Amino acid sequence: MAATKQKRRSVHLEMVGGKGGRQRIWEAIRVRRNGFFLADISDVATVDLTTARTYLQALERGGFIQQINVTEKVAEAKQYALIRDNGLEAPRLTVDGKPVIQGLVNEAMWRTMRMVHDFNFHELAALASTTELRVAPGTARIYLNQLALAGYLIEIKKGQAKGTSRSPARFRFNPARNTGPRPPMIQRTKAVYDPNLGQIVWQEEPDHDC
Repeated sequence: MAATKQKRRSVHLEMVGGKGGRQRIWEAIRVRRNGFFLADISDVATVDLTTARTYLQALERGGFIQQINVTEKVAEAKQYALIRDNGLEAPRLTVDGKPVIQGLVNEAMWRTMRMVHDFNFHELAALASTTELRVAPGTARIYLNQLALAGYLIEIKKGQAKGTSRSPARFRFNPARNTGPRPPMIQRTKAVYDPNLGQIVWQEEPDHDC
């Protein structure tokens, strides 16, 4: 029976040269910051018009770009300019132009892990949290476990049961896996994708006994 809904493409399938479509769009925009059209960005970033249009709309709603030929109403005829440049990394936005929280959470945890000496998931959640961004301990636990399986972390103390409670495992960041500033992504297929390398670095073995 054919699926009634199309599954979202895995992140690594949307990558070209280690960069996702939105990252390539953002880089094209920064080069043409004073004036660009939808078709130009789509062509240079090698993404389809629908993808480029959706991201340009998110950037406009988020206050990163602004239409400069305001009388034009057709998407292909609109010319934009970059008015808020937040640096090399493409803004992670919803279709409404609001920040994608999960991406920010992973970024905060990844940055923290590379700075501190050793940690458990409770400590990581607390250290990575700010007044504007809260990292839930459960989220930190899942991220730590997946990165440990992929070799980014070294388990220096196993978790131990103490009566009715349990002492969580402690980890240390593996300096040999310091691949870059962009946090590894945990995919729905139970795989770890590293955007710094542009490749899947770990994937759960299928259970052939099922």
